[in-house]
Amino acid sequence: MIRFFAQPKYSITTVKLVGYELFIREQATVGEDWRLPADFSQFKPQQIIHLLAETLKTFPQGLSCISFNLDQEQFVDLNYCRLLKTLQAQTPIRLYVELTERQGKGTASTTLQELVHAAQAYQQAGLAVCLDDVGTGTNQYELVRTMAAYTVEYKYALQNVRGRLPGDEIHTQIKFWREMALRQQKTFALEGFEYDTDNSLIAAFHPDIVQGYYFGQPHILPIAADFN
Repeated sequence: MIRFFAQPKYSITTVKLVGYELFIREQATVGEDWRLPADFSQFKPQQIIHLLAETLKTFPQGLSCISFNLDQEQFVDLNYCRLLKTLQAQTPIRLYVELTERQGKGTASTTLQELVHAAQAYQQAGLAVCLDDVGTGTNQYELVRTMAAYTVEYKYALQNVRGRLPGDEIHTQIKFWREMALRQQKTFALEGFEYDTDNSLIAAFHPDIVQGYYFGQPHILPIAADFN
């Protein structure tokens, strides 16, 4: 069984909840712990988007955005784009696809040209593309620069660098990506807030969106069938 877990996303401008980022979790047997799937390729696009559609039916009115993650292998599978286009037409909530820093489980590497082509398709379908975890894994400067015309948001993840980089280096990286987002008129999200001291980053860099355990931990979401 799979379900989405949700983590709240807050706007710094309005100081209000604007939406959620959704994470897939699986449960091998009823009653066992929910866990991160080892291989996302085991799930078909139809299965994931059906789950997303059934989950959206349970959300309260007033949310402006919902995002969920696709690795590179999933992102270039345009069945996701086709199904999401249909779903977007059925909901007022803006759907964001977050391209993660992970390649995926496939044997063939995804090319930058394939990623750009896919991002263009999502844009033409009226879907928003966010580059997740910029500066981490495969989501480095060259990829971000090349895909800029087809993306609307950059997200920097504090949890990826906390404890690995000194504070000054983290600030330098946040400043780099924040300024790049401003120049290109992209939304800038900062995630991974965990402590009171992290709030100083809001005043220093003025992210548009914030999220993290400090603001709310991921929690399991019901689907419409649960209420039947």
